[in-house]
Amino acid sequence: MVLLLSGTTAAQANLAGSSFDAGDGNLIVNDEAQDWASIGIVCPPGTVLGCGIDKPTGQTDDSFGNGTKEDDAVPTVIDGSIPNNKSDLLRFYTRLMPENGDDFLYLAWERVQEPNGTTNMDFEFNKSKDLSDNGVTPVRSAGDVLIKYDLSQGGVNPVLGYHLWVTSGDPRVVCQASNTVPCWDKVHTLTGFFEGSINTAPVTDPIAPNAPRTLSTRTFGEAAINLTDAGLIPSGACLPFASAYLKSRSSDSFTSAVKDFIAPISAGESRCGTINVIKQDDDSPASALQGAVFTLYKDNAPVGGTLGTEDTPVVPETTCTTGADGKCSFANIPVGNYWVVETTTPAGHDTADPQQAVVGAGGTVALTFINPRDFKVIVLVCKEADNSLYPSTVTVDGADKTSLAAAPSGLTAAQLCGLGGAAYGDLSYGDHPANVNIPQ
Repeated sequence: MVLLLSGTTAAQANLAGSSFDAGDGNLIVNDEAQDWASIGIVCPPGTVLGCGIDKPTGQTDDSFGNGTKEDDAVPTVIDGSIPNNKSDLLRFYTRLMPENGDDFLYLAWERVQEPNGTTNMDFEFNKSKDLSDNGVTPVRSAGDVLIKYDLSQGGVNPVLGYHLWVTSGDPRVVCQASNTVPCWDKVHTLTGFFEGSINTAPVTDPIAPNAPRTLSTRTFGEAAINLTDAGLIPSGACLPFASAYLKSRSSDSFTSAVKDFIAPISAGESRCGTINVIKQDDDSPASALQGAVFTLYKDNAPVGGTLGTEDTPVVPETTCTTGADGKCSFANIPVGNYWVVETTTPAGHDTADPQQAVVGAGGTVALTFINPRDFKVIVLVCKEADNSLYPSTVTVDGADKTSLAAAPSGLTAAQLCGLGGAAYGDLSYGDHPANVNIPQ
């Protein structure tokens, strides 16, 4: 069963909250604020900023083959089998942009020629950039998204919906078409959350390379989707996908074969950053320290040895624990000002001071925390006449303690008093000022 979703026409206003016009079926700015020609799409050779270009039609072009379907986790990739027809793709564009507190996804596709029958486009967004066994498409993981761009009513009106990749559950309940999991789940409506259109007359693509190019009727399609209102990602979230690619499907049936594809590109720049923590002691050379726990605090700096004040409370965000290499990370941290505080210190070391981290979009902040090693000073006072222990007041760094009066089990006073090292003899009753210097 195919779920038909209502789209918008070029005569209607832009999708609410968006300044982008995906309802006019072209790429240039007319009376709207934004269109493909104005949002910074770049696709000269060697760049992947929002643009994917297919291989030239012919024996070097690649496609999906052997009856590959959408539910095949590792599509079969073959060369040279795409004819110059409705399923042969040219380019695709994608851009994720925040506006008015919501995240909007803009999509566009181009194909070689006007179709004689139904063709549908599917945009796949993957969390991973790791390649599957075919060496081209990414490994799928739970929560990946497939956006269907189906063309109904003679191939003029876009009908959009989306599927999520699921890895568990009863396939009869969760899958759109497959008899086994993993699979694409049942279609989710985008009604009210998108606008889309295709070109009903020739249009110009002004985006390099080989620009301007004339696109004939029904060879260009676009859409704008409010991902926030549709429930796909929360407002202000980090970019949830690492890569995106386009493929063509031979009909509006979800079980029909997928045909041509354009290899994956980056899905965009993350709005979040990463804080990498490196934990070391003060030895030379320094050694990595395992088991240190760090807590990330938003905005407020430690004050007077405590975290914040009553007027400026701090909120702990998350923690990380250093491994054997002395490293841990805070990933997908929204842009902002943070403090990284050591909240659990490895035994035998002093706690390092907190450090500030200013996180930028897509950036990485590296912080090295040095923990001074702790040392123990033991003072023994012995009577020289008989090598017995003589309890005495010892003051180190202003702290008074009493030296041993008797040897611990397994040792004798004579053994302790016979130790060498910093031993001083011929001393009498009274104060004997001392200075202990522990070298770094």
